[in-house]
Amino acid sequence: MVERWSIARFRILVLIVCVAGMTQGLLIPLLTTLLDEQGINPAVNGLSAAALYIGMLIASPFGARVVKRKGLKWTILFGLCTVGGATILFPLSSNVWIWSFLRLVVGAGDSLLHYATQLWITTTAPAVQRGKRISQYGFAYGLGFGIGPLGMNLLVFGKFMPFLAVLAVLGISLCLSLRLDNGSLPESAEVASGKRQRNGAQLRRIYLTGLVALCPPVLYGFLETALSGNFPVIGLKEGLSKGWISILISAFVWGSLLLQVPLGTLGDRIGRKRILIATCCLGSLGMFLIPLLLSNVIYLFIAFTLIGGFVGSLFSLGLAYATDLLAADDLPAANAIAAMHFSVGSILGPYLGGYLIEWFGSPALFWFIGSSLLVFVLLALLYPVTHKQEEIVRKKAV
Repeated sequence: MVERWSIARFRILVLIVCVAGMTQGLLIPLLTTLLDEQGINPAVNGLSAAALYIGMLIASPFGARVVKRKGLKWTILFGLCTVGGATILFPLSSNVWIWSFLRLVVGAGDSLLHYATQLWITTTAPAVQRGKRISQYGFAYGLGFGIGPLGMNLLVFGKFMPFLAVLAVLGISLCLSLRLDNGSLPESAEVASGKRQRNGAQLRRIYLTGLVALCPPVLYGFLETALSGNFPVIGLKEGLSKGWISILISAFVWGSLLLQVPLGTLGDRIGRKRILIATCCLGSLGMFLIPLLLSNVIYLFIAFTLIGGFVGSLFSLGLAYATDLLAADDLPAANAIAAMHFSVGSILGPYLGGYLIEWFGSPALFWFIGSSLLVFVLLALLYPVTHKQEEIVRKKAV
């Protein structure tokens, strides 16, 4: 049985992803701020923040099993309930280690939620719209992640209020999720299929065929958390105010939203590999220029906005590109691998970034990110790939 594309279902999935982004966008700075006010050591505070991504990494390999046993709809519901249950418990304690555990639980719930929604969209979206739909998915998450920190303003009404706000939006998402159909993947992508077992042979096949598509999630996870976690240190060293630091980090997030859908749509027309190469080249150039702009906040604001626009779509473009490269029955495992790659990059970002700044100075972080983007460009140019998308583009050009 082939699952039909449903725009109504897609809208619900996108709203759920937006709420997940809001939850992460609020909990990360909110809990870090509350722990800092308690006098918690910055290193311990950073480790606690990383627990969310560790939870995502731990849960990623189990996404396929949960979908196999419970189905897509109930995996989403389980993820929402897990995040909501942990959120209820945050205000009941202020212990850093309890909060770290709860963050890990939130990360696990988010991982299941993202896995099911990504898989549902990538396996049912029409091929000619796939890039556009996945970019809209990425836009929704980024929008939520950008809105989330605004919830910190609710602290003036008490410590409980931001958490109650999170619970309210999660409750709305839960009600909407109940309206979803149970869902069934295309037969070739069926998680329960016994035709291809998820063993070493399948992983080798996925990596050999989809290597170029599976690298962008690592890059995006690294640069997102490295910038948000390390740029405040760099900014303060350079004499920037806290207000400008927050504006510049927000500029990167909002910049990514500006080009998310246009780049996804353009990828449908001319090929996602070309878009990935072009955006990474421009993003790399921007990263190399940033150390030269640290004395001028206006130039920095423009640079962060443009760089965010170029590289902010790496995850969604990589996910869409994987659907071009891989067989349908490899997509569930590929989605799980992409989520794991994002989590690994997100965990490494703040710590490797801090190490680079400590030992080699502030510019080293931007040089490293710029160099990493260039290495990916070389990989994309040199690694042999043949896939459906390029064939479609060639036919359209004739």
